[in-house]
Amino acid sequence: TNWCARDGSLTMSMNLVEKLVARAIVRNGGSTSSSIGRKVSAGEFVAVRPSHVLTHDNTAPVISKFNTIGAKNVKDPKQPVFVLDHNVQDKSEKNLAKYRSIQEFASQHGIDFYPAGRGIGHQVMVEEGYAFPGSFVVGSDSHSNMYGGIGCLGTPVVRTDAAAIWATEQTWWQVPPVALVRLEGKLRQGVTGKDVIITLCGLFNTDQVLNHAVEFVGEGNRLITLQHD
Repeated sequence: TNWCARDGSLTMSMNLVEKLVARAIVRNGGSTSSSIGRKVSAGEFVAVRPSHVLTHDNTAPVISKFNTIGAKNVKDPKQPVFVLDHNVQDKSEKNLAKYRSIQEFASQHGIDFYPAGRGIGHQVMVEEGYAFPGSFVVGSDSHSNMYGGIGCLGTPVVRTDAAAIWATEQTWWQVPPVALVRLEGKLRQGVTGKDVIITLCGLFNTDQVLNHAVEFVGEGNRLITLQHD
């Protein structure tokens, strides 16, 4: 993948988050590119085309929003991903009917659909390759930033924005400031990456990184593995 401008000057002046945003920016004619066309900076509002947009049980109200804004067709059926994972224990006819209506909408528009029991939506996004290193992915769920664990820029969107993405492929985003965390040394035996994150949450507990992205670098960063059990 080409991460750089032709002369490399753009990428030298941007952090990783800004580079990933720059790749997702909508250009003339509504297209995006795997290369970086221009510099972006924290605080800037940009039009972006996410690679994918996840919805879960809330797909039903997103469908309602989609109909309310007058949309008829999903512009790119391969962009949305539906995973039913929140209320799977509810076997009432009301909930099952909602699940059927979501599956019918997915079938009608050719959207990838994962039924209740397949797994947690964010895990599905990673396992099935929707959230991929170097990509920009959104989800109508507050935990969508977890894709950062694999080098994918993930961020939540509200239901109306999700519906608008179905209709247009695009949304707006404000480039966040980035807090740099440098990890040095080695973890003690039995200490995991989760322990590091919990410790950092305790240190930054008065909104120091509110609405920020956090980028991890350093030798110690390479020693932290993802739990997958």
